[in-house]
Amino acid sequence: MSTIMRTLRNLRRIGIKDYAHQMQYMGDTKAGTYIASDRYGNKYYENLADELPLDVEAVQSVKKTPSL
Repeated sequence: MSTIMRTLRNLRRIGIKDYAHQMQYMGDTKAGTYIASDRYGNKYYENLADELPLDVEAVQSVKKTPSL
């Protein structure tokens, strides 16, 4: 869980729609520069300025239902 100041700063950076999506699926807010996406649709972001050294990458996963 992040601090209230970091949460409000990220809300201002990413907007209300992405904020609600991140809180629903990740339980935390992340902001950063888009780096890449993989073949499954996961998006990778990086934030070197505001995050701790061990928490610089964020992955926004795409949830898909398994096909039977």
